[in-house]
Amino acid sequence: MSAGSTQRAARSPGARVQVADAGPTRDAKLTPGFTARVLVVALVVAAALALWRASDIVLVAFGGVLLAVALRTLADLLTRYTPLPRPLALPVVVVAILVAIGVLVWTIGDTLASQFNELTRQLPQALEGLRGWLSRTAPGRSLLGSLWQAGGVESLTKLLGVAIGTLGALANVLLLVVLGIYLAADPGAYRRGFLRLLPARMRTNVDAALGGSARALRNWLGGQLVAMAAVGVMTGVGLALLGVPLALSLATIAALLEFIPLLGPIIAAIPAILIAFTVDPMTALYVLLLYVGVQQLEGYVLMPLVQRWAVELPPALGVLSVVVLGVLFGVPGALFAVPLTIVAIVLVRELYLD
Repeated sequence: MSAGSTQRAARSPGARVQVADAGPTRDAKLTPGFTARVLVVALVVAAALALWRASDIVLVAFGGVLLAVALRTLADLLTRYTPLPRPLALPVVVVAILVAIGVLVWTIGDTLASQFNELTRQLPQALEGLRGWLSRTAPGRSLLGSLWQAGGVESLTKLLGVAIGTLGALANVLLLVVLGIYLAADPGAYRRGFLRLLPARMRTNVDAALGGSARALRNWLGGQLVAMAAVGVMTGVGLALLGVPLALSLATIAALLEFIPLLGPIIAAIPAILIAFTVDPMTALYVLLLYVGVQQLEGYVLMPLVQRWAVELPPALGVLSVVVLGVLFGVPGALFAVPLTIVAIVLVRELYLD
């Protein structure tokens, strides 16, 4: 066959169809890299679904990690400044904490318990007083109508019951405490065991990231405890000066709920304002201003100091994490939202950015 006939055959329609059909066949072959990526995505999705189904256990485990970080920090401080050997430091810390709790309960336990009982008894009366005060004005009657249609007062009572009833989740708290003590007793063993599950080339970077996460949690916990104590003292002193009944129990609630950013202070202010309504409406207004002022000091003075010790957490990101995890996982999600976000920031910075 001559060269011209060969060129004419290549230009024929049939040849063009064969050439066109041959291209996609070669492109459609799956490469090993593409298959590996699909498997990785599938494993990530499966892991996310597993974590979703086991979210309660995961959150309790993370709470145990937080407790272990706190206990290990106290034990390390004890061994650094005393001649006590390291194996005895953790038992001494646990016993000291139990003794401190016992002394606190013995000194103010009766007063606190009686005030909490009185608080639960007076809350329904305070709600009725608030309803009577609102019904005197047209805007108040409109607001009451909207609340009753939506079951507002009943929902508010349930919300307060849930906020106080979260302290009674004894099973999860007991599991969290036991897990925290075991992790604090020998954190290196669990850390080394986890690192052995990873490829050798990743262990150094992951080990550094875990160390950075532990330091960030330790610093954040220290700053958070200082902020909780400051909020409790300022709230208690302010309520006492305003003549609000049950100031000690209300200040305790404010200090404990300070652990939950954004939502905690709002929930803590509700019973204080309602109890203040049993005195007079102006006292309730002053209590509202007191809580707003304390939160302004906490937000613009205390929390920047806390973030300086821990990790730079943008305020919008902290609020968003509380809202998202609170909606997804309820009260435990909101409770651990900020420390989880801090750990995520440290891991991303150590493993990806740096």
